[in-house]
Amino acid sequence: MKNAFSLLYILALVSLSPVQADDFSFSHENVLGTSLELTLTCEDPETAKQAEQQILTEIDRLSEIFSHYSATSELSRFCKLPVGSVTSISPELSRLLCRCEEWTRVSHGAFNPSVEVMSQQWKQAARTGTAPAANELANLVKRAAQRQWQVQVESHRATRLSTEPLSLNAIAKGTILDLATLRVQQQFSDIHAMMINIGGDILVVGDHDHRVVIPNPDRDTVNAAPLIELNLRNQAIATSGSSERFLRIGPKKYSHIIDPRSGIPCEQIASASVIASDAETADVLATICCVLPPQDSIALIESLPFTACCLVTSSGSLLVSGGWPVEVNQEPAAKAEKEATRKGPSTPHDFLVEFEIAKPEQGGRYRRPYVAVWVEDNDGFPVKTLSLFLMSDNPGPRWHRDLRRWYSSDQVRQLVDETKLIGTISKPSRNPGKYKVSWDGTDDLGQLLKDGTYTLYIEAAREHGTYQLMKQPLELGKEDYKHTLKGNVEIGSASVTYHRK
Repeated sequence: MKNAFSLLYILALVSLSPVQADDFSFSHENVLGTSLELTLTCEDPETAKQAEQQILTEIDRLSEIFSHYSATSELSRFCKLPVGSVTSISPELSRLLCRCEEWTRVSHGAFNPSVEVMSQQWKQAARTGTAPAANELANLVKRAAQRQWQVQVESHRATRLSTEPLSLNAIAKGTILDLATLRVQQQFSDIHAMMINIGGDILVVGDHDHRVVIPNPDRDTVNAAPLIELNLRNQAIATSGSSERFLRIGPKKYSHIIDPRSGIPCEQIASASVIASDAETADVLATICCVLPPQDSIALIESLPFTACCLVTSSGSLLVSGGWPVEVNQEPAAKAEKEATRKGPSTPHDFLVEFEIAKPEQGGRYRRPYVAVWVEDNDGFPVKTLSLFLMSDNPGPRWHRDLRRWYSSDQVRQLVDETKLIGTISKPSRNPGKYKVSWDGTDDLGQLLKDGTYTLYIEAAREHGTYQLMKQPLELGKEDYKHTLKGNVEIGSASVTYHRK
């Protein structure tokens, strides 16, 4: 009887104990034209999966309102209306068009959805190899400065006032982050925290801090030493710049960010990161801070509540507004990066590994496979894990046995267990599935390796899919070279470039 009572007492204690919440992580490619990373903190995997699906569904719905890439979206249909047409529009589009008007006013024209007409002209110039003439740009600026729409807020009706193309790219991704997150918060009361990252625009909500890194725009591989690290809670951050996307006309590269007031690509800012209380504000301000002169950007940020910015100029200097949450070394970014890596040995080696996750034949959104990128020595011993992409719908990080060769080394897994190889990175949006990792010729302990022959491995495994292993011999310490690896059904293309400093 006593034993039975003890058992009942123990069971009662267990039932009264709080359920431990865990992190569940998901990764997708080709979401809003880039990548999506999602971390949900809750008690069970089924709740996490349902919330993930709700977020994806809401993103799809909102994309069909705001996208100018989709010919069937509400924005595209509105843009095709004849001048003077009046139509009913959704509350979401009505609100966002009004917000665009407000940001155009606040930024004195540095933000303007009508900049799309200039973007199209510069893309055409990249195809022909000839930059637009000054008189062409002046005409485009004049056209973009005209009022393009008029919204009747209470009735959600809008009047088309021009035929100019419009793009909401500089604000809509943040809007979608806010609305998709709000939908999950309304429907899932048992989710304690959430981090959603779409192409470097990040929103963190709930009762947990989340670590975010900002890379050096000149060295933005996913495993590079971060320029800045910070923790966010119930905040958003967005980074804009041209490190991932640019236009090439002849030998010169131009930013894809155009100043609507001049029609000329922006050159002063290499990277602009903005923290705000919501993703929409962070998103639009990151673009505005790439357009305005640096001191004007800082003045604007400091005039707004709950916002802060960090700017990397084209010359490499770091500038921060008041309220930026961490101290930064306001030396050129190249020097700051050197300081960030000062604990390691001096190395003459510079490897750049680029790979692209293959797109499915049917197109659309797709889950990222598990991917490991590492280097082995001539004896087959793994000396350095460069990157590791996993998606865990079970609690915590899982080192998947599906990555057979990488997983087989207990010593390598133990080293990786101690650090997170791929953090949450705020950087300019990039094309879906394209990644860059670097290697400086050191091992997992940070020691410089001897010159000689090594092998690069790229291993990919898809849940309920295929297993693929790519490898490429490397010569450490030889002349500069570049190798292209043969693609497969999981990794469509890959290359490695070596430069001896």
